[in-house]
Amino acid sequence: MAAIGFPLEHSQDSVDYFCESCMQVSHGPNDEVSFIGVSGNPNVTFVFKGIDVFRHSAIDVFSLMAASDNSGPHEFSPYEYLFPNQILTLWDADEQYDRQGGENREVWGQVGIGNSAYMAAIRAIKTKM
Repeated sequence: MAAIGFPLEHSQDSVDYFCESCMQVSHGPNDEVSFIGVSGNPNVTFVFKGIDVFRHSAIDVFSLMAASDNSGPHEFSPYEYLFPNQILTLWDADEQYDRQGGENREVWGQVGIGNSAYMAAIRAIKTKM
């Protein structure tokens, strides 16, 4: 990350933080990246299917990701959501995260992507619930 302008700013256990902590990179037991979570930051643009995910409303981002997942119907939840086929996560839709639009609409607090190990861990947690 340092090579592209994002030096390590903080590290705790198996999670590294970059770019004013707007990028969270989680590592598995072999230092393989298992999850990357991003939050809105004016210095970085995070794009999915051509749209900046922090410049659009939570429902618009949810709808775009749902249409791309091909895993059946999806029902919007403002708390958290996992699209299983893409291993994409959405967390905490709230007006406080609408930093670009004056806190007038719900925007996701974090958008993330995981790998198969991350998905297996999520399934194991849900099985225990």
